[in-house]
Amino acid sequence: MSTDELTTIAQKAARGGLFLFIGNTSSTIILAVGAIIVARLLGPFNYGLYTLTVAIPMLLVALSDVGMSSALVRLPAKARSEGDHARANSLIKLGFLLKLAVSTFAFLICYAGSTVIATTVLNRPELAPFIQLAALMIVFQAIYDATNDAFIGTDLMQYSAAIQIMQAILKGTLGPALVFVGLGITGAISGYLLALAAAGTTGASILFSRQARSATRTDASKETRALLGYGLPLYLASIFSVFLAQYQNIVLAHFTNNVEIGNFAASWTFTTFMAILAYPIVTAIFPMFSKMDTKNQKSDLARGFVLAVKYTSLLMIPASVAVIVFSRDLVYLTFGRGYTLAPQYLALLSALYLLTAIGSMVLGSFLNGVADTGTVVKMSILTLAVYLPMGPALAWPWGPYGVLVAQILSNAASTVYGIRQTSMKYGALPDLKASGRILIAALVAAVPAVALIQLHLTVVGVANLVAGGLLYLVMYLTLAPVMGAVDKFDVTNLRTVLSFVPLQYRGAEMRFTPFTELGQNLLDQNVLEVVALDGNVIDLRLIRSQVSVEENEGNKFAARTFTVMIHMFAIFTDSVLDYEARLLSVLERG
Repeated sequence: MSTDELTTIAQKAARGGLFLFIGNTSSTIILAVGAIIVARLLGPFNYGLYTLTVAIPMLLVALSDVGMSSALVRLPAKARSEGDHARANSLIKLGFLLKLAVSTFAFLICYAGSTVIATTVLNRPELAPFIQLAALMIVFQAIYDATNDAFIGTDLMQYSAAIQIMQAILKGTLGPALVFVGLGITGAISGYLLALAAAGTTGASILFSRQARSATRTDASKETRALLGYGLPLYLASIFSVFLAQYQNIVLAHFTNNVEIGNFAASWTFTTFMAILAYPIVTAIFPMFSKMDTKNQKSDLARGFVLAVKYTSLLMIPASVAVIVFSRDLVYLTFGRGYTLAPQYLALLSALYLLTAIGSMVLGSFLNGVADTGTVVKMSILTLAVYLPMGPALAWPWGPYGVLVAQILSNAASTVYGIRQTSMKYGALPDLKASGRILIAALVAAVPAVALIQLHLTVVGVANLVAGGLLYLVMYLTLAPVMGAVDKFDVTNLRTVLSFVPLQYRGAEMRFTPFTELGQNLLDQNVLEVVALDGNVIDLRLIRSQVSVEENEGNKFAARTFTVMIHMFAIFTDSVLDYEARLLSVLERG
């Protein structure tokens, strides 16, 4: 591959990664704010009904995908990389139509069976008309998802980011507005539908207007087999977790009341932010494991696994403890005091992330990195097998608390199984002593914060979060090295890991180092490597070229926004690691 070709890949990767990063981050924040506003306006009772209403349509959205989300990214991109643009266009059209056809069939089932679903599955006959309305999201979501995936597969990430932000803004404004004017659950569903319809049809119009100017080559039977042949195995591997998420709502529908479900749904919103917190390390370790030979580098794999578990635990365990401690303030500040049960649910739910200590958040990246997808599927099956009977059994006497306990135990079972497999196959085991020290440091650091809250020295809400949060952070950062949870080797490693801010999208993975003057020179040799769509790792450190952003106002704004986020991240992590290094030096001298 020539230097010019490598430069072109770098340009597309850098530009696409920037757009997707901005799009994903912006839409996530906007959607979270919109969901909180809707929940506050509806109240726990109606928010519980809304949660149940969309549960079955969302399950059918996932079931009707038939692997097209993955296929529409991978196959057109691969065809384009081989210079076969006509085939890429054909794959997009066929994949789009196939997904739309299956989704339309699922919509008809949901609409026609709304009464049965509401009465038998959800135990709420009054939800039938709401389910009929919500069924439309199956079709609109299919259009939106297929368009978004096709944009990514054809290197049009700016359009992907645009429709993500468009959908988030519309959903985050229309939903609350329609609820506010008195439409209630109907307004919340209508806002969701209108946002999907507007973003999806706008994106599809752009996509197919570009397709109309491009050549196509139609061999429908062959291309359909290619789409299904690639997409179905991935679809089957992921369907277990998708089903589990909605099965949980079905269990709640039969054993709890609407107010409890509304509180439960509110607490579950915070899991998104917890997952984002682990993103930098979990994403960065995937390519590290991908490059290691499972036969000749077993010791490196084992050591890498130990460090990955430790560093993820250093972040997630104190975060989990902090959410437990400040659960009341977090819920009341966001969802309001009407959600009286949500703090207890959130505290118990946060305990799920304590499984990070034994590798729960690292296992997926590790096993996928070494291409052991069979173990990943078996872990998903085990989680489902444990939860299917345990969820209803514990929900019957304990309601949502029982559901959460079942969730923790089923995840613990699959994690233990996964650890056993990594130990037997690759000699990789987490350092439980290190995890124990981290847990002790996090728990002891919480004592002053708990005392602060219990003594009512501050009011509930922002003051508690700011004063108590800063106190907890300083205590944890101090106790971690004192208790041996962190040493100088860890500080050096963390500087290396966190100096690269990962941006990932389906089909390619890039890393960016902190930089300045982004509008003038976006990367300037800071893209270290690209994992190409064909799986080849291209080392871009050998390329002495500059990758710049197109000079238009949209890119300048995105570049400035990205620069601010990068610098905030870099300043915070550097400050934390400097503090740890100084404290370790003091301890050594003492």
